[in-house]
Amino acid sequence: MAKRREDSHWLIFTDLTAGLLALFILAFVAMTTMKEKKAEALTRTEQEVVSCQEEMRRVAKERNALLSQSLKAPLEKGIIALENGNIQIQASFLFPRNGADLTAEGVGIIKSIGQGLLDVLDTGDAIMVSGFTDDTPTNSPTYTNWNLSTERAVNVVKTLINQGFPGERIFAAGFGPFHPRVPNTSEENRRLNRRVEIGITPIRKAEAAEVVQK
Repeated sequence: MAKRREDSHWLIFTDLTAGLLALFILAFVAMTTMKEKKAEALTRTEQEVVSCQEEMRRVAKERNALLSQSLKAPLEKGIIALENGNIQIQASFLFPRNGADLTAEGVGIIKSIGQGLLDVLDTGDAIMVSGFTDDTPTNSPTYTNWNLSTERAVNVVKTLINQGFPGERIFAAGFGPFHPRVPNTSEENRRLNRRVEIGITPIRKAEAAEVVQK
């Protein structure tokens, strides 16, 4: 009788050990599978990012070529420059020193640029106008470089809208003395940093569809 009890206990212990081993194996396989799936997902994500970056570079290259053709006259005159798909305009061509209102010459420049932008603008694109200043403080305790850069960008936007740009597809931003092109270490560098940039940026598909419906 004692022998049978020992055998019974041994069988129970063996079954329990086998069950635990099976659970361990299943857990190990599950963890390995999860790691493999995560690695595959990470690889796909990395590939998608690289593919997206390549597509963005391709689109920017094509857009630069179109803009170069559409804006040939102001480019040849040195009034504007193209950099990474953005139109760069020195503030001295558009505004009086420390002023935010476009000069008559500035209005003419923006109108000529606007026509070129209209020629290459896609239905899924929007226009972003950014204003920048150098690091020289304004003489006013309340009117800062933030105000100046923003008002300049807004006035460029108003001119483009008056030319026919839809208001829902164009916006302005002011960056003040931040994001300079070159260090503010000389008057020439400060002149380069006082600028307006006009860039084309994609809008979300839902927004693009709403614009088309309008």
